[in-house]
Amino acid sequence: MPFGVPGWKWKVGRFGYVMEKESNYEEIKTKARDLLEKVSKGAAWKCRCGTLHVPLLIEGEIIGELWEDVDPKEVEIGAYWFGRWGTKVQLVKDGRVVGFLWLA
Repeated sequence: MPFGVPGWKWKVGRFGYVMEKESNYEEIKTKARDLLEKVSKGAAWKCRCGTLHVPLLIEGEIIGELWEDVDPKEVEIGAYWFGRWGTKVQLVKDGRVVGFLWLA
């Protein structure tokens, strides 16, 4: 497959780079929405720079974070990208990115 083919991504495999089929945006939005229905907010804390951090938890495991104290069920699903540990999805409220969620 040539570079830049939609629906495919490169990742590092055991024997070098391999291509893997990406999920489409609707699948990602559905997975993220399902997780947000089950999520609870953990203890909020502020770093030295004053940024608020509110962990998003499912059964005690951190699956994301909010940077504003908003209701996770009221956020929209924004852009996403793939990384070493899965897919990271932006959480958007009133046109601002207010956090993120990891999809395994």
